[in-house]
Amino acid sequence: MKDLNKCLTLAFAAVLSGCATTVKERAGASDEFRSRLVDETRAYFEANPGRLALANAFALAHERTLKLTSQELESELARITRASAFSAFLPNVEAVYGRYRADGDATLPPYVRVRDGHGWGDEAALVATQPVFTPVAWVMFAESTYGVRIKDLVRERARELLDVQVAACFYKAAIAERMVETYRLQLESGVALTNRVAHLEEEGYAVPAERARAEARMAADELGLHEAVHSRDKARSDLSSILSFWPLAEFSLDGDSILGVTEVPWGFTDTNGVVRTVSRDELERTELAEFVWQGLLQRKDLFAADEAVNLRKAQIVEALAGFLPNIVLGVGGSHTSIESFSMKGWFGGVTGVWSLFSGFRTVQDYRAARARSEAEFKLREDRMLAVVTSVADAWRNWKETRDRVRAAVKLREAAALDYADAERRYDDGQETLNRVLDKLTDKDAAEVRAISAEYAAALAEITLRQALGMKLYE
Repeated sequence: MKDLNKCLTLAFAAVLSGCATTVKERAGASDEFRSRLVDETRAYFEANPGRLALANAFALAHERTLKLTSQELESELARITRASAFSAFLPNVEAVYGRYRADGDATLPPYVRVRDGHGWGDEAALVATQPVFTPVAWVMFAESTYGVRIKDLVRERARELLDVQVAACFYKAAIAERMVETYRLQLESGVALTNRVAHLEEEGYAVPAERARAEARMAADELGLHEAVHSRDKARSDLSSILSFWPLAEFSLDGDSILGVTEVPWGFTDTNGVVRTVSRDELERTELAEFVWQGLLQRKDLFAADEAVNLRKAQIVEALAGFLPNIVLGVGGSHTSIESFSMKGWFGGVTGVWSLFSGFRTVQDYRAARARSEAEFKLREDRMLAVVTSVADAWRNWKETRDRVRAAVKLREAAALDYADAERRYDDGQETLNRVLDKLTDKDAAEVRAISAEYAAALAEITLRQALGMKLYE
């Protein structure tokens, strides 16, 4: 008996604690996840051969990422809530049917006394009611409409923020890919230069130190290439993660596609909602104050804050509506029968309900609604201040990156001319190999800085458009 009790106790404890996941079950889930993601990634790049452009990355993120799931769900729930609130305005129809047995005296609705009733009886009724004056229901429907607009605006703002995240990952991956190409070209140049110096050394035109330095530079280029490949793989994994692709997938990027944002037209909005196209020259001359004003006019989270303030005002009205009566129009009919007796009739009327003893609760609801409205108003001011700060930071960064591009391009041109001149002088015996190697290093570094500056300027423009609440490629 004790053994039986012990076994039952252990079994009961096992059921309550649950069964632990086995390694086999974990492996099955992992294999299913990996296979699905690998197949989806392969299928996309087979259907879309070539390098991945930034616009395609945006579309993939909107379609595949899980970052917008909560906003999409909340927006859908807001629409369901609005539909439920609207149902308060619809008529309500109730049909009732009952069958009962009577033995002896019976009381039939409405309070009709029947003596010596025997046998089965039937009762049927149909009642229709239509709300006529329900102020709380009206206000709640208005609140649900505000809620739908708020959730839609929040969802659109989340899409804009997602675009910036995708652009940042794309920028890092594109730069890393260009660095791999740069180091590969450097290594090829280093190998060619090392072979050239070795040949000159054999003929007595170069010293062993020059050959050793050329070989050391080639080794440094090999190390740089390996590090660049690792950085590219890491950046590509980050981009794959935000696109919900297999993180170890291999694909190439159209890095220059990020520069396409500089060709997207700009539009400034006036206080009447009219959008005016702004040229690039005018954009360069526009002061920071105008950008800040555009951010205050266009940011969707500020529109959501406005709707939230309206929602709080509606809640104040809802609290005041609690003092008002509810009026409902009703009409219906009933039929009752038992043996040879039957009764039927129609009725209609207006019903008013006024809660006389809920005044204290209604007053407290009103005070709470006023407090929430004041808090929401101050929160909106904080959001507007945050928008001003974010636009100012994005504008300054945009101006600085454009200045860096102009400087980097000039340095790249100068470094290329300087290296070409040093190489020509070296061929004429007027320059040392060490000097040529230094000029080559400067030229490669200037090339990388120029490309990085151009991509960074494009990313800064994307960030500025996002700070203003402007969509990309529209």
